[in-house]
Amino acid sequence: MVRPSHNLTLFVISPPLNKFLPDPLLPSKKPRQTMYTFLLKTEAIESTSDNVESNTLLRKWRKISGTIKINTYLTQREESTPVNKRRYLSEVLQYGDKIELIGNISTPSTSRNPAQFNYKYYLRRQNPRIEAIANVISLNNIEFISGGHGNLFYTFVYGLKKRLRTVIETQVKKESVHLIRSILLGDREKIPEQLMDGFLKTGTIHFLAISGLHVGILVISLHFLLRFLRFNTRYVAITVILIVFLYAAITGMKPPIVRAGIMVAMYYGAFIINRRWDLPNSIAAAVFIILLINPSDLFNVGFQLSVLAVLGIIFTSNRLEKFFWKSTLLVQKLQAKEERNELWFQLTAYCRKAFCVSLGAWIAVMPLIAYYFNIVTPLNIFLNIIIFPMVWIILVGGFIVLIMGLVFPVLAIPFAYLVSYSELALRNLVLLFSINFKPFFYTSTPLWSWIVIYYLIVMLFVLRERIKSKLSHLIIATMAILTIYVFSGLPGRSQDCLKLTCFDVRHGASFFLQFPNGKNMLFDSGTRGNYDVGKFVVAPFLWQEGIKKIDTVIISHKDDDHCNGIPSIINRFNVDNIFVNKFFLESGNKVELLKLFTEKRIKTGLLADELEIKGYEPVNIEVLNPPDKDILRKRGILVDNIPANDSSNVLLIEYMGNKVLLCGDIGKIGIEMLLSGGDDSDVDISADIIQIPHHGGFIMNTSDLVKRVKPVHGIINGIARDISSSTIEHYQKYGVCLHKTNKNGAVSFTISKEGISVSTFL
Repeated sequence: MVRPSHNLTLFVISPPLNKFLPDPLLPSKKPRQTMYTFLLKTEAIESTSDNVESNTLLRKWRKISGTIKINTYLTQREESTPVNKRRYLSEVLQYGDKIELIGNISTPSTSRNPAQFNYKYYLRRQNPRIEAIANVISLNNIEFISGGHGNLFYTFVYGLKKRLRTVIETQVKKESVHLIRSILLGDREKIPEQLMDGFLKTGTIHFLAISGLHVGILVISLHFLLRFLRFNTRYVAITVILIVFLYAAITGMKPPIVRAGIMVAMYYGAFIINRRWDLPNSIAAAVFIILLINPSDLFNVGFQLSVLAVLGIIFTSNRLEKFFWKSTLLVQKLQAKEERNELWFQLTAYCRKAFCVSLGAWIAVMPLIAYYFNIVTPLNIFLNIIIFPMVWIILVGGFIVLIMGLVFPVLAIPFAYLVSYSELALRNLVLLFSINFKPFFYTSTPLWSWIVIYYLIVMLFVLRERIKSKLSHLIIATMAILTIYVFSGLPGRSQDCLKLTCFDVRHGASFFLQFPNGKNMLFDSGTRGNYDVGKFVVAPFLWQEGIKKIDTVIISHKDDDHCNGIPSIINRFNVDNIFVNKFFLESGNKVELLKLFTEKRIKTGLLADELEIKGYEPVNIEVLNPPDKDILRKRGILVDNIPANDSSNVLLIEYMGNKVLLCGDIGKIGIEMLLSGGDDSDVDISADIIQIPHHGGFIMNTSDLVKRVKPVHGIINGIARDISSSTIEHYQKYGVCLHKTNKNGAVSFTISKEGISVSTFL
């Protein structure tokens, strides 16, 4: 089914951003490389109706309202255009422009699998609230009508930001532009994927998010500059407040920077009105104002982490310093300046305080990072000590470059060199640690009960001086034991059932089996396109289930839509065994994937019919397809004529008298090989649950398969246009209950002594 296009008129409320699309992990064809994304305020949509009298279509515009996100993709012809001759949407459209476009409109996708990110919920929490998404293919489907429809303040802000971007692009080294723009202006769209992944794995991603750190450095630099120019305190306060909020507007008014801006305003506002400043009250006021503007920011991850990090630094850093260096602080307090090496004293003081600040922030945010991102990065406590001076140089030098670049570009050159080489050092350091060391580990999603207990322990540490020492030690020890108990999931839950989960991965396949003996198996993981099923669908589900190791991965055949999510799974979980077949092994187009198996030291085995997979008792797993490739050659069969789909691994899984048949993508030839034993064959392929082959598409001999298998339930893992009406008719004719992932989301089957129970995610 082709989604209809719509004609709309809209106003640009955020200028287009040029993004690089990530390459598919296992590319079989050249993907699109570039897209533009921006927000528009809708004005009208063109609708059509039938004119019965003239037998024609009547077109008319009707008014609509709301905010829509536009994703614009280039055609292959546009992408092949030389860079110097390309038409860049970010240069053509500005804030306040009125445009007309033709595109496919849809509501944002909700989560369709357990633990999957809910994009629809995320967009509706934004300010402004985003109601729909429009995908536009080709820049020719966007037409400029008129400009100047925005308000003056944001016209000035977006114009200034564009000029600042130009300053960075013209002043700093070409290879440093994207990271420096991210640190200074919050533009992370063009940072290379490997580098972004490096910041995430080293736990230093917060340096790329405009927050209190950036505002703090800006404020300190401004303060000393204005005092040096002999501004009085009141003028300093007013100037700093205005510039901080201008910077917040330029960088997008995200909750972390708004929170920092409000705290700065309260601090300097106290000087203006001659009042005393109180830090906890400033934090509370900042939180209150942010939630007053947009209450849904309470559920914003950035807002939560920002507030917790500040609280952690304020309430734990000094206590940690006293806890670890109590005697050192006492000696330094009693020591005269003449008795110590001042340089060494300052260096050790910086390292000590930076460590405590970093540790305090890490302690405060670690549970939520583990909950939202399933990653723990303990090494970042030490990396922050090294990276912070580099970021300080980039920020201070970068602010000077931005100002000088606007006023007198020649004076910005030496600072631009300093910033560029600092960026180079920062980039190499992050990549060094992320690639050559293991500065992180993935973790299961912690229970909320564990998170609550964890923060109770932190609060007891902060308040330990107000509680009797012996009592506090007893409480902390008890809480620590309870935390370990809850976090480790003890006592273990026994499972006396077989659970099969079929994920909704659109045109693709991914099945996860959990066996009664505690072991598990992943059968395929992939989808058409460059969406990473392993990273965004399977991994969150496994972490939510508390699974850290996958016993067996089986790849049915070589097509990308069945295996392009496997690399992300292997990089996030320990995998004991991977099974493929000789058709896959000798296909020659999955060399990188096979190389990854070797690098990760995963045992790899070959499957063929009549083999059994052991180790899952009391469950029996039998391989029904494909026949061994060498045996087929000996029989004189031209194996090269067997399509890849028909070489799919087919498994028959039996537990408590109930059977599951996983068919991969077998087609006409594959079904013939499966049924080749005839009705007198000893192989009984009847099953209660069947994965309907090839995403429910048309297969000539579907009826023969249904007759032999006699299923009760059928799973169709595909999108609407994949599914053949004749296939549906064949299964319905035999009374099969069909479960379609494109309608039901993920489908789960539980086989126990009570029989088979089915649940769907939607």
